[in-house]
Amino acid sequence: MRFLLFIFGYLVLTGPLCAQTVTVFAGKDSVDIFQRGASSSVLEQYNTLWKNPVHKAFWDEFQQKFADDFNPQKQTELLFAQNADMQEIELFKNRNKQVAFLKSHAEFPNLSEPFKRYVENTARWNYWYWLLNYAVTRSNADTKNLKLAALPNVMTEALDPKKISDEEAFLTASYRDFLTVFATYFNSREHGFAKYTDLGAAMNDKAAFAKKYFSGPLLPFYLCHLLRANCVNTPKEAVVNTLDELKRLPQSERYVTLASEKCHEVLTRKEEKKPTPQPAKASPKGDEIAFQNVDGKDFYLSDFKGKVVYLDFWASWCGPCRAEFPYSKAMHAKLTEKQLKKIVFLYVSIDQTPEAWKKALEKLQLPGEHGHVNGAWNAQILRKFSINSIPRYMIIDKDGKIVAADASRPSSPDTLVELLKLIE
Repeated sequence: MRFLLFIFGYLVLTGPLCAQTVTVFAGKDSVDIFQRGASSSVLEQYNTLWKNPVHKAFWDEFQQKFADDFNPQKQTELLFAQNADMQEIELFKNRNKQVAFLKSHAEFPNLSEPFKRYVENTARWNYWYWLLNYAVTRSNADTKNLKLAALPNVMTEALDPKKISDEEAFLTASYRDFLTVFATYFNSREHGFAKYTDLGAAMNDKAAFAKKYFSGPLLPFYLCHLLRANCVNTPKEAVVNTLDELKRLPQSERYVTLASEKCHEVLTRKEEKKPTPQPAKASPKGDEIAFQNVDGKDFYLSDFKGKVVYLDFWASWCGPCRAEFPYSKAMHAKLTEKQLKKIVFLYVSIDQTPEAWKKALEKLQLPGEHGHVNGAWNAQILRKFSINSIPRYMIIDKDGKIVAADASRPSSPDTLVELLKLIE
């Protein structure tokens, strides 16, 4: 199961849930990586664009006129203020204005063809950067949703991963920034848009995605960016693996140095070897999913047959989940001793580790039954019950049938009424 999203680079969400991580202010570091890490031949190609004073004068005018279109803070505010359709329309309109400004400019005949393409690429890839960013950034902000909110296919069908590498466009900051969000979004698409819970898996998957689709100078740049942006919070093994991939690439020496400098603390850190995760054991009760109680013993939903079960899926890092717990306690307190024998409050944690779950339980002191789903069963239970976000509540009747697959929350007065009806 994946909950992270890793994006432009920094961990935006608290807790282990991210669409992948991303901070929309990636431009500064990416430009630095390019200037300090790119090969001499690539930098010479870039610097040639600026030897003509007419180019410099035009670029200054272009940047001043379209400053808002390239301002991360301004564009992020718009991203949260509009729906996807309005965002795309606005971005497309801005892109056309930028290209029209270029072609109608008095100095257009005096601009070199490579420079004209540089400006056009800047406009084009800024459009795509913010379009994909709409999905990733908004999904990262929604900590309750366990999936990246995919854009309509019609919006992204022009982006073919097999044709995405463009060494001339690579000279522009817009395209380099685009590469980071492109890898995040399309890698997520290849994994069913599920967010990551494991930062190591996220880095490994994204590195593999880049190796598959990025060519030439794009790949070492991207791997260096991936490491610098995420290594601090990522398990050492994944960082070492990605750095080794970077070292194997031609003309990557400068990028290796930049990545190693940033990730030095992680690379020199001693880590205890973790046991290899065991696959889920076959359930002695057929296809029933096993939950573990605080003592590590398995139990099953069928164990509660004959009682009404109010099932609460949660995690220690989920703020909205915890906000409902006072209402759960109040609902439990309203029941008589006789009613409590007929109704079970079952809290099932999907925390990545049982340690985080048990630590939270000690603080919360929730009355009822408690279970944890280990990593081997986690993805299966989310699929089985079609859980895309938490908190999620279900009601199971005395016969073991799910009568409310998406039940009301503890804070709703309807919840207790429904439970009492079922024990009559």
